[in-house]
Amino acid sequence: MALSSPLATTRTPAAAYVYVSHAEDGDIGMYTLQSDGSLQPGPRYKAGKDVMPITVSAEKRFLIAGVRSKPYSAHSYSIDRGTGALKLVGTGPLAESFPYIHLVRSGRHLLGASYGANLVSVNPVGADGRVGAPLCYDRR
Repeated sequence: MALSSPLATTRTPAAAYVYVSHAEDGDIGMYTLQSDGSLQPGPRYKAGKDVMPITVSAEKRFLIAGVRSKPYSAHSYSIDRGTGALKLVGTGPLAESFPYIHLVRSGRHLLGASYGANLVSVNPVGADGRVGAPLCYDRR
């Protein structure tokens, strides 16, 4: 299983969208993939300083971005199926500063991994895309 990077893509019937976390600016940029392979810049969505990484749900309904500065948090966005636009639906706590996050295929759990903290974690994810408090984590 591959974990997420600071880049994610979605596709609608009309277009393909690329989302890039801009860690220093604290936002997520939305880009439209053009037929020649170039990216057309679109809106930016505020998330928080050190936003990175991001992951998209299997059915492309939600994007979750991890914020790596304290307090560590996950920002959940719904993805508009027609325009690719993001809408913040909520934030939830993360156990650590995670360089890797991944939504499991069912969309019900968010996995996080931190090599610096030697930790893995599992957070529940609600039907609305909101991330709940960590269910468990392991510091081995």
